[in-house]
Amino acid sequence: MLPFAKINKKYALLCVALLLVMGLSAYYMVYRSFSGGENPILLQETEVAKQDSKIKITKDTDIVQKILYLKCNEEEVLKTKPTENLVGLSIYQMQKIYEGWEFEKFDTNEAVMRLKVDGYCREHANNIFIGVKDNQVAVFYGRPGYKPIVKEITAIQVNKLMPHDIEELEKGMVVQSKEELLRTLEGMQSR
Repeated sequence: MLPFAKINKKYALLCVALLLVMGLSAYYMVYRSFSGGENPILLQETEVAKQDSKIKITKDTDIVQKILYLKCNEEEVLKTKPTENLVGLSIYQMQKIYEGWEFEKFDTNEAVMRLKVDGYCREHANNIFIGVKDNQVAVFYGRPGYKPIVKEITAIQVNKLMPHDIEELEKGMVVQSKEELLRTLEGMQSR
């Protein structure tokens, strides 16, 4: 009975191995037929690329540009219609033209892009005023009341100024030029 048991074990192992090979072969053939003989991951990426390249800017597409100014943390949003030279472009062509911009959204209705600028927004860059910070006369970027950013704190003590000067400083004294700023500060120092 011992030789019969050896034959059954060998036969059983052979059958299991044969079934395993047939199962893997069938799975591979079915897998390949559903994916068209290609790697399904590559197929998906190719389809996405084909779809993206089919989306084009039209004359009705809204171009939204968001500019974030890092020094004052302000965001400027500009919304326009495309110029003639942009109509018909895909996202890949737009990325070449708008190098450095991140595209947040791109479809035929709207193209939204963002740019980070290491600088001040127009409001802060083009406007300066004199005010009070920590009982000192200070120079600010921006306009009084509009998220001012300290440019510099002077050595001029507010408590040594005339009451009408203090009142003006607390409201914020807008200056139009660097020369006007220097004249005003010199005048306060001499009092």
